[in-house]
Amino acid sequence: MLTDSISPNGKTVKDKSGLTLSLCKAFDILDCFTPETPMLRITDITKRAGMTQSNVSRLVNTMAAYGYIEKDEESGCYQLGKRIITLSSVALNHSELRRQALPELFRLEQEFKVGANLAVLKDGEMYYLAHVDSRTSPRMYTMVGYTSPLHCTAIGKILLSAMPDAEIEAVLAAKGMKSYTYNTLTSMDKIMEQIDRIRRNGYSTEYSERTIGSACIAAPIKGRSGKDLAGLSVSGKFCDLNMEEHEEEVAKIVMASAALISNKLGYLA
Repeated sequence: MLTDSISPNGKTVKDKSGLTLSLCKAFDILDCFTPETPMLRITDITKRAGMTQSNVSRLVNTMAAYGYIEKDEESGCYQLGKRIITLSSVALNHSELRRQALPELFRLEQEFKVGANLAVLKDGEMYYLAHVDSRTSPRMYTMVGYTSPLHCTAIGKILLSAMPDAEIEAVLAAKGMKSYTYNTLTSMDKIMEQIDRIRRNGYSTEYSERTIGSACIAAPIKGRSGKDLAGLSVSGKFCDLNMEEHEEEVAKIVMASAALISNKLGYLA
């Protein structure tokens, strides 16, 4: 059985006892490919995965034969293969949460002309399941599958607010509270003050805590049992609104969208 724990440096540590080691090594190779390092040479993978070059070469050749890794003939580097894209599409399309949330994400983007996001908790971070770009300032890439810290994002704080206080402190202590801007909260006391306010108000905010000039408002999505499953948010530069003055107005709309998705998932308030 694979169990996870969070090490002092914030990384997830997996217990591989009782598992098929060759498969573990293949998955370790896949984990070497990140948004920052999408193309790697065999020597790069060898260093990152901590394996011998012969083992890496053998496993990479096998994974390439099955379409999970591809070699770029011009550069000689390897990248994730199209089979990964196919499986990702299967997983995303199978997500009931994502299916029910997407119409509301599109509606929120149209109403506020900023990005709309859906994220869940994964390994002490928020993990994007869906994102709809603002048509006025579109990103040139998808955020789906990316992660962000919990302490300086509106959805992250929504996800934290669903945890017991002791768990919040444990997760943030393990992951750390990196400062990204002058507005980033790096004090546990300040974070807990915000968590208390979120629990009272039913929504969270983020003003220039991760990126200067941006604002974000998020609300929780609940499952059939009433447990928080995810966070829904609108984020970006609200060009037509002064968010300081319209926070509650925007929050009510975001909370209504989150409540509608919750109802579709079987939650009856």
